Amino acid sequence: SMAFGALFSRLFSCTTKADSTSLSGKYKFVHCPKPVKDTGCTYCEIPQFPISHQIDHKRKLRNSTVALYKHVLLLSGFPDHQSWPRRFELSPGHVISGLTTLKRKFTDGYHPSLVSMTSLQEESMMPGFDFAHSALLGLYPDGLAVEVPTRRLQEFVIAYLAGEPADPAEKERQAELRSSFQSLELKKDYILVCGHAKRDIRCGTIGPLVMAEFKKAFEMNRIPEERATLGYISHVGGHAFAGNVLVFKKNGDVIWYGRVEPKHVQGIVEKTVLGSEIIEELYRG
Repeated sequence: SMAFGALFSRLFSCTTKADSTSLSGKYKFVHCPKPVKDTGCTYCEIPQFPISHQIDHKRKLRNSTVALYKHVLLLSGFPDHQSWPRRFELSPGHVISGLTTLKRKFTDGYHPSLVSMTSLQEESMMPGFDFAHSALLGLYPDGLAVEVPTRRLQEFVIAYLAGEPADPAEKERQAELRSSFQSLELKKDYILVCGHAKRDIRCGTIGPLVMAEFKKAFEMNRIPEERATLGYISHVGGHAFAGNVLVFKKNGDVIWYGRVEPKHVQGIVEKTVLGSEIIEELYRG
């Protein structure tokens, strides 16, 4: 329609700089505590990698992430992370490739967003979710789950990823477009480990070691599924910093950790999953 056309052009020329991803909660920086007990996975040896694919222990981790305006998670994801293609954005007909193409068309360089595959299947949180024709998208830092019919991907991009229009009338139109999607506030945290094996050997190898320890640490702490859920995430950048672990808080905050080894996991669970502290030496941004 004409109204959407006007909104496109306006959003496209909108030039407010996206803030580098900042955290809304209050967090204290701490050092990683030692593991409480050896679960059998805690002190697993990290395999040797080829010279071309070493873990980078020299570069500073802090600020090694891209500043994002939005991070979108596919919550109706593919559980078998081993079979994920090398690049989802090149898989025709896939939600991620669709969103990637539309992002290029309808958003500007000031509003960078990342769309990630996950191994999660969270459709049950959305009553009457139409699995065959919709995607369930987690939106950060909004802290929302949004049901997006696949025929409405373009409207989702304009409503949520293209920045805020300056003009009050267009702002109102964007708000109307947003409210036309079924959405709800996220009720729990997601702890996602990069295990994108076909993309890089480092994440593909270290990811499952880290995940095994997270599962044990969750059991030890009796963390219920409705409070926090574990899963895998597709490539987020920074293979040289494997293992990469992202903590998606229900308030919309995303905490990126790098160079995570199994021995760090109990500390991450204690401090960041159960508390609101950030482990300084692992923090990417």
